[in-house]
Amino acid sequence: MKSEASNNGQSGLRVITICVGHETAEKVKAATLREHGTFVGELQGYSLQEGELQPLLKLQNAQVPVCVIDFDKDRKLAVQAANSIQLMLRGRTTLIALSEQSDSTLIVEAMRAGCGEYLAKPLSVGQVCESLNRLCGRIQGVRDVKTSGKILVFLGCRGGAGATTLAVHLGSYLARLYGKKALIVDQHRHLGHVALYLGQDTPSYDFYELVRNVARLDQTLLAGFVAHHGSGVDVLASPAMLNGSIPVQLDAAERSIRFLANVYEYVIVDCPVGLGDVNLATIDCCDELYLVATPDVPALRDLSKYVDRLSQCNVPPSKLRVVVNRYSSDCAVTLEQIEKAIRQPVSITVPNNPTEVMRAMNTGTPVSPDRRTEFALQMKKWAASLLPVTPEMVPEEPKRRFSLWR
Repeated sequence: MKSEASNNGQSGLRVITICVGHETAEKVKAATLREHGTFVGELQGYSLQEGELQPLLKLQNAQVPVCVIDFDKDRKLAVQAANSIQLMLRGRTTLIALSEQSDSTLIVEAMRAGCGEYLAKPLSVGQVCESLNRLCGRIQGVRDVKTSGKILVFLGCRGGAGATTLAVHLGSYLARLYGKKALIVDQHRHLGHVALYLGQDTPSYDFYELVRNVARLDQTLLAGFVAHHGSGVDVLASPAMLNGSIPVQLDAAERSIRFLANVYEYVIVDCPVGLGDVNLATIDCCDELYLVATPDVPALRDLSKYVDRLSQCNVPPSKLRVVVNRYSSDCAVTLEQIEKAIRQPVSITVPNNPTEVMRAMNTGTPVSPDRRTEFALQMKKWAASLLPVTPEMVPEEPKRRFSLWR
């Protein structure tokens, strides 16, 4: 490991090289210093040794962390190193692939391993500066971009809370009832259910493929990725696989979500359980976070921990909406007990209607908004509450026991 060279880190840029020849590494170092960044150093092998973990961790808290990997010495090991670094740093670094070759197969392989840039050797200092400039611009652009559409995130406190069911119905009702341009994004990395619940279990592309192509993302490319449902809602499915690692660059995921919110009026994101980095990055982008729980003691325990953790992560309370799904008057845990335990109001309750909802899940056909059931009426009211308030848009409130907004 070579010594660290710093230009006071004025740009928040930190760069490290892996298996890069010394002459090329010197050019990367010169470009980093020219861009007012810090060159952390050179790692000599693909197999990261215990003593080399500390230099890598220096990238984790950088505003613009960059790892340059040479793919020529051993392509397979380079891919393994790229995947390991993404997992080790939890997606909080940008990878640049180097190679003397420029064939499409290698480029695709590098991109699938999580590389956001591909540079051909021999390198010039100017070439590296341009690449680093692009990366800094992308990351800054994520922070600065304003979205015209609303980003609504659904997060179940545990598996089976019903977050996916609610997300699917809210999106389809916004599109079908009110003609809104809505998109449901399934952010599960393995076997998400959004497409399945809409009768579309053979998607051609998934959300994470879109993220990997964010550098060339435009409306034409997007049109080839989304699937269209008869209700009018569009869908970005999850990967249809059970195993395998999917490296995700957080800035690329954020850019993708924000891009979508400038194309659609409503982007509804169905997140997997947990508060990992990708979920937190998505929550950071969103306008409203629907934290979904059921009215039982295990769910209440989990809900309380989620609320506390979100507060520790500095998620603004104004974003948070606690949703109690499958609520009925004879639940073991009352709304008052829930609110007391989490020190937060319950914003939304959705009635328990297992027969109707189970039929919808099994047939891939959402509950029709034309039905006069409590579930359909509540979902319609929820969808209407998201629109600019006009008298003709708000359905007549049913005189029933359950309330949506408390």
